Amino acid sequence: MVGNQMGPCGIICRGCELGSGSVAVTASKLRGHIESIGVAGWAPGLPGGADIDFERLNKNLEWLSENTRCVGCENGGGPPDCAIRICANERGYAVCNNCPDLDSCTKFEWLGETGKQLKTVLSNAKGKTKEEILRSAK
Repeated sequence: MVGNQMGPCGIICRGCELGSGSVAVTASKLRGHIESIGVAGWAPGLPGGADIDFERLNKNLEWLSENTRCVGCENGGGPPDCAIRICANERGYAVCNNCPDLDSCTKFEWLGETGKQLKTVLSNAKGKTKEEILRSAK
């Protein structure tokens, strides 16, 4: 878990499925459940069950359990080409809430509806430090 980190976009890492580790934990648990109850042995008797490649599924779940733990933007995590983080770093902002161009910024669009929500939260947090935003989110 990434504790009290927050991306420049306003994502609070502990609330993110990747930052909290819940995706990795879920994949690991599912892998364990499939193995412990022997799903691969009886699934072919169910509709569509014969089409499942359990060896490949196991490898994919193993990959997810090992590779979906984000260390947070502050530690080099997140998408390496994130335009939001790159811009914030270039402009010297830890969080985009104090950027004068936030309202017209198009860099959040790749996040869809979540990006719109993040911009609203950041706009409402103008003048606050990252620490103040994190404290108010508890």
